[in-house]
Amino acid sequence: MPKRPGRQNDLWAQIGLYSSLGFILPAGAVGGYVLGWLLDDWLHTSPVFSIVLGFVGAAGGLIEILRILNREEKRAGGNDSKPPSDDGPGPR
Repeated sequence: MPKRPGRQNDLWAQIGLYSSLGFILPAGAVGGYVLGWLLDDWLHTSPVFSIVLGFVGAAGGLIEILRILNREEKRAGGNDSKPPSDDGPGPR
């Protein structure tokens, strides 16, 4: 079976995308913490903003990871998932 010309490039693009996902969550947490630390220094509060914005940044990173994975699943066609039913909400 002959290889398609763009097949190898698709593989490396996927490797790059999925390996970058491991950096998104810690980057969000660190970015939120640094912003909170700056606010704490400016407003003379103890680690209130650092902790809160660290958690907010981690939550934002997790949401971004889920959005990327959802977009990639839709792009791939979602062959493993069941087709949506038009039955509507609730039991029959």
